[in-house]
Amino acid sequence: MTERILVVHVAAIGDTAVASTLLERLRAEHAGAEITWVCGSEAAPVVALYDGIARIVPVDRARLFRGGAARRGRVIVELWSRLAGRRYDLILIVHPDRRYRVLVWPLRGRKLQLSRAEHGRMIPVPARFLGDEYARLAGGTRHEGPIERRYAMSDLRSRFPISAARSGARVLLVPGGAKNVLRDDALRRWPLAHYAEVASALIDEGCEVVLIGGATDAWVRPAFEGLRVRDEIGALSLPETLALMAASDVVVSHDTGPMHLARLVRTPVIAIFGPTIPAQVLSIDETVTVLWGGEQLACRPCFDGREFARCAENLCMKTVMPVEVVAAARRVLHGRAATPASSSPPRRNSYRPSARSS
Repeated sequence: MTERILVVHVAAIGDTAVASTLLERLRAEHAGAEITWVCGSEAAPVVALYDGIARIVPVDRARLFRGGAARRGRVIVELWSRLAGRRYDLILIVHPDRRYRVLVWPLRGRKLQLSRAEHGRMIPVPARFLGDEYARLAGGTRHEGPIERRYAMSDLRSRFPISAARSGARVLLVPGGAKNVLRDDALRRWPLAHYAEVASALIDEGCEVVLIGGATDAWVRPAFEGLRVRDEIGALSLPETLALMAASDVVVSHDTGPMHLARLVRTPVIAIFGPTIPAQVLSIDETVTVLWGGEQLACRPCFDGREFARCAENLCMKTVMPVEVVAAARRVLHGRAATPASSSPPRRNSYRPSARSS
């Protein structure tokens, strides 16, 4: 009899990309299993690109998290009805908050959930990659180690073959983001003026500079007035964004969803951090350059896994200078190795389904 696995991960787009590590472990250790994935509706086009997903069940996160009790109740009952009548051998709840168990309350099967109770601290453990925590859930909930095997995020690059040759380098900038239905994390954003300065410098060097982001990022446009940038903000679907990333040379982004999407197609990333710990949220390899600002600040990092400290200045992000980002982009574009993220930063004062959804 075919093993049936249910994954419940109702999260933002970037976090959904990171959670593909769990899928990679399931595919390796539960070959042939029928996997159903409950996800946020906005992230469903990304999940649809993952190999090995038999069924996608989208959930409206805005209605689930921001509605009144009656509205939330209707979303939950609707989800129950879509999952009813199926047997699941393993149910993985990829959230540490026990309230998520209500989403699968009527279902029978072995239920595993991320838990803070095992060690009394946050998930992930500070500086541990969240994707490793997700993958670990497939083997149980305990933190006993050593855990020697790591699972990479899914590699979707082969889904976006590059057909047309380009005459020059293409650099994608992600100046907005850091916002979802639950919160607006402005402290994670790099200053718009810095992005504009990078765009100007790279254009002068002959690069094609493209702005990407969601429709809600239209507010960034005035910062780039007068610059010869290609504006794709709000114009692309998620698969189209991934295709553009795959056909580009480097993505420059602060800690937001498109940064993680770039990792799915293995495009080099220049990642700008301040209040959060890079290794905790970013899949790092030789194609990733991390610029972590605020090394001299006693308050860095200030994110505790739930909230940011109150901060009116956001100095940690501001201390990453445009000249550093331009220099990092030059290294990538010239084919030199990206600066390892483990090294110390410079000191400075159309939904394309591949699975059936319901």
